Amino acid sequence: MTDKKKYTTLMQRYWEAETTPEEELELARYATRVDDPDFEEVRGVLGFLSIGREKTARRTRLIRLYSFAAIAAAIVVIIVSGLSILQTGYYYRNEICVQYSYGNISHDNKQIMSTVESSLEDFFTEKQTR
Repeated sequence: MTDKKKYTTLMQRYWEAETTPEEELELARYATRVDDPDFEEVRGVLGFLSIGREKTARRTRLIRLYSFAAIAAAIVVIIVSGLSILQTGYYYRNEICVQYSYGNISHDNKQIMSTVESSLEDFFTEKQTR
């Protein structure tokens, strides 16, 4: 059997949906190699299908990439939130006070509480004298 007869038979089987994926690939390779008008229609259909497969594969890869990026971003948000909660809990458990005044920072709880008490005292005495 000559090549043209073999591939013509294969093309007829393709139109009847009786070919395997390997035979379709073989037919597509043959159709792209020859410049025969008999194979023009099958060349167009197989070319269209290969482009569709390529676009679907590209879209699937992008969806996977975006999914992995979204998962990674969610993990980062969870870790940062957890660390923030743990750090806040540490400050509440250890009753750490921080005072910023005139560009200086102070962690001395007694000094901070005395400053707060004097400020409140000044506030309430000022209010009563008015």
